[in-house]
This record gives sequence, C-alpha cells and structure tokens, in this order.
Amino acid sequence: MLRCANYESKNLFKTFSDKGILLDVLQVGNLTVWQDEPDWQEQVEEAFKQGASVSLIAPPDARVDLKSAMLSLAVEPMELRFLQVYPVVEGVQRHHRGFAVQLRVKEAMQ
Repeated sequence: MLRCANYESKNLFKTFSDKGILLDVLQVGNLTVWQDEPDWQEQVEEAFKQGASVSLIAPPDARVDLKSAMLSLAVEPMELRFLQVYPVVEGVQRHHRGFAVQLRVKEAMQ
C-alpha cells in the first residue's frame, strides 16, 4: 500500500502524525469476545474503553445472530466516557470455531 506521505516534500517543521503507525504502537491489543455469551456487548464496550480492538467470534450456526449483533453495533452508539462512538468493522473472516469480526473504534481517548 502506498501512502500519500511518500509523495510529499520533506518539511522539518511538520510533526509526524501517521495514524496507522501510531495505532499500532499505542493500541493495547486485540481482545476476543464470544458472541454467544450473554454479556458480550458489555465485554466489547469494556475492551474499547481500554483502547483495545475486538474480535467478535460466533459459531458457524449462529450467522443470523452475528448479523444482528453487527447491525446493533452499527446502529446504536456506545458511550466511552463522554463520547458516543460507533465501532468500525475492519474485516470478517473464518475462524476455526466459526466466524470472526474485527472491530475497532477510530476515536482515541486521551
């Protein structure tokens, strides 16, 4: 992947702020949450409060439940302290125990 920064001229007075690299350095990690647990929404919210990304995993026979979970995350905002945020789906992939949805919050708490 080419970044726009490759085509910019060098400026010694400009501060470095490539968000992708900063997230890799600052992000806590990736937490796994099983969608068939009754408190999965609270676990996802708590992971986002800690600054982690989330892998929401559902069994193969629960695709409809996973779909409704993704829709509810996309429609209903989560409260992280004083912000109301919507998780971003980074990807969906097969997992050895079903399907995994990678979720992340773009907003950063300071």
